[in-house]
Amino acid sequence: MTKQIKKHEITDLDRKTIKQIAAKAKKIRRDMGYSYEEFALQANINRNTYFKFEKSATTGDNFTIVVLTKVIRGLNQTFESFFQVIK
Repeated sequence: MTKQIKKHEITDLDRKTIKQIAAKAKKIRRDMGYSYEEFALQANINRNTYFKFEKSATTGDNFTIVVLTKVIRGLNQTFESFFQVIK
């Protein structure tokens, strides 16, 4: 018997939200004066992983909650403040 793997489909609404989250993080990072490499180091995230996270602002690709948590903490934000204007 072969194991069936379920593929998670991302809805258009979810993809829009993912893009908003990544775009907001990118804007805050730039406002703080960090390059993406500097920020990845500061937030203890692999620079390729962070690059893919920011790329989500245009692609809407999914990222893990662990990466999101590290990004928000690296931006000196709380979850509440970060998501305040994202709906």
